[in-house]
Amino acid sequence: AQYIHGGPDAREVARLEKQARWTAEFSLPVLEARPGDRVLDLATGVGAPAGQILVRFPDLRLIGVDLRMAHLKIAQRNHPGIPYVNGDGTALPFGTGAFDRVHCSWLLEHVRDPVAILREVHRVLRPGGTCVFVEVDNSTFRIAPEDPVILELMDALNRAQIAGGGDPYVGQKLGRLFAEAGFTGVEIDPIEHHGTQQQPRVFCELVDEFAEIFEGLDEALGPSWAPRAQEAAQRLRALCARPDGEFHYTSMRARASR
Repeated sequence: AQYIHGGPDAREVARLEKQARWTAEFSLPVLEARPGDRVLDLATGVGAPAGQILVRFPDLRLIGVDLRMAHLKIAQRNHPGIPYVNGDGTALPFGTGAFDRVHCSWLLEHVRDPVAILREVHRVLRPGGTCVFVEVDNSTFRIAPEDPVILELMDALNRAQIAGGGDPYVGQKLGRLFAEAGFTGVEIDPIEHHGTQQQPRVFCELVDEFAEIFEGLDEALGPSWAPRAQEAAQRLRALCARPDGEFHYTSMRARASR
């Protein structure tokens, strides 16, 4: 489907690196990779998630795969030493049972047929192998106090993703999608992200994550939306300075066995 976050310019690469560090905190603890395991980082993009995997599991046989060559060239430059392969997630260029583990974050929201991706992941995993996916559910986005400019941008993001063939609510469907792809032992865990003034650093990190997404929507929404995207990002960042401000979002994590 149409990728709504734009091309890999310096701004987007920096956002992806920061996002990978944030995501690793709740995706990698359940990867359970062991030294020598063959691990695939699916949709590795600019190599940021693969880099985070190697920080935590330095003795793996890790491969990153992505559809976009422009992103992989940046991955080779910024995270060297990892083999990268240009490939389509619906027809992975690997043999059956080639991997012990597969890691993937924020992919299924961007594809037209998530089950086709998951069937390929099932195929390339060895019997007993596991995969870990992290996905969005934008229906869980909540802020307090409500702000019409922020909510307008979030709605525009969701509509643009749907119009482009993606699904901003795919996280709530993961159990059914994994079952259709043939997985057993599927565990779906909601990962709650809650920001308040009780933890101001966490609060500001959360709102900044979404503010940067808003700022990168100018390519997907068109230039007429750029001023509103900037205003929404500014208002969102200002939220973490308010004593009554709150931020809520729930990511969905799936762990499944072949």
